[in-house]
Amino acid sequence: MALSRVLRAFCVALASSVILAGVIASPVFAQQWTEVREGRFRVEMPGSPEQSVQEVTVNGTGEVVDQIERTVVLGATEYFFSHTPYRKMPTDLTPAQMLLNSRDGRPGHLLTDRPLTVSGAPARDYVHEEDGWILATRAIYAGDTLYQLIVVGKAGIQTAPATRRFFESFSLAPRPSP
Repeated sequence: MALSRVLRAFCVALASSVILAGVIASPVFAQQWTEVREGRFRVEMPGSPEQSVQEVTVNGTGEVVDQIERTVVLGATEYFFSHTPYRKMPTDLTPAQMLLNSRDGRPGHLLTDRPLTVSGAPARDYVHEEDGWILATRAIYAGDTLYQLIVVGKAGIQTAPATRRFFESFSLAPRPSP
């Protein structure tokens, strides 16, 4: 009987310390995901993103377009989302070729590459490595817009749960019927 009281007291103390540790550690490890919704797209980012706009000159047409970017930095990992509308694309540039050009324009060594569709639009997932840094990308070309979700971090970041959630959270609203 005395042993069971000691064991029960130990279990209560252990459970209390686990609960207390959980309460103390939660704010440090909890990730606040922020939904970004604009126009036709929706994406979740692991924090409140900073927004910027970069002017990009399109190769082949000379068109200058605005690339709208959102970034969240968590420690040594950066989450980046951009969307860039291209209004004057060469007629011979297919969505598939546009995605390949996006992939081939990245620095470093290509580790993986796979085509897929996202919300019915052509897309590619690819991973590059340069100087010990991993650049995991999901690129989607829909209508006249290139959407890019990029995570930069150390080895293994391409399969991390936060990276998968970021990539899988992206969706496009259906295009209105003509």
